[in-house]
Formats: sequence, structure tokens, C-alpha cells
Amino acid sequence: MFLINENKFNNVWNISRWVYGLVPVLIGIDKFTFCIVNWYIYVSPFVASYFPMNQFVPAVGIIEIVAGLLILTKWPRFGAYVVAAWIGLVIVNLFMIGDMYDIILRDVAIAFGYIVFGVLTDLKEHARQQP
Repeated sequence: MFLINENKFNNVWNISRWVYGLVPVLIGIDKFTFCIVNWYIYVSPFVASYFPMNQFVPAVGIIEIVAGLLILTKWPRFGAYVVAAWIGLVIVNLFMIGDMYDIILRDVAIAFGYIVFGVLTDLKEHARQQP
């Protein structure tokens, strides 16, 4: 067993919650505005063959907004795992496009960060329950 400074842990956790919550919300909103990037270039031909792009990309945006809001509200652990799983699907999609290995590796690191945040949230929730 080791001791952790509760104030430092809570500060890091709160900042992480805002970052990990707001990023999917902002990226989700951009699926409607395309201010950051043209999201169509990140949809594999396989996925595009099943879904109309003008409906698929906004639907992805809604999922991302909801997942980010889960983190920002009372379900941060669940939201973190939802985002990590979602990024897993994005990684599979990027493999189907090919030649996007730099983005795939970045997304692996981001998904890992969401998993770590989920684990830290679990630790925080269990620490509160102990006397």
C-alpha cells in the first residue's frame, strides 16, 4: 500500500475529466461544421459503401458528443470506456483505409489514455467507499 496526495490526485483527475470530456464533444460538433478537418477522408470505402456519408459523419458526431457528456456528467468511468471502444472502431476503420499508420498509432495512445482515466476513476470511486 502507498499513500497518494488526495488534493494532487483530485486536481489531476478533474483536469483530465474536463479534457477527456470536452475533446469528444468538440470533435463531435465538428462533424457538423467541418472547421477542424474534412472528416469524410477518414471514412473507409468499406464503411462508406454501407452508409451515406452525409448521414454517417453526423451520426458519429452525435455518438462522440454523448460519450463526452457521459464523462462530464455522473458517468465518467463508463464514458471513458465508451470513448476508448469508439476509438478502437476508428482504428479498425483507419486500417481499412490503409496508409494512415501515424494516425492509428496516435489513436492507440489516445485510447490508452481514456482507459487509464477509466481506471483512475474506478480507483477514485472505490477510495471514497472505504472508511
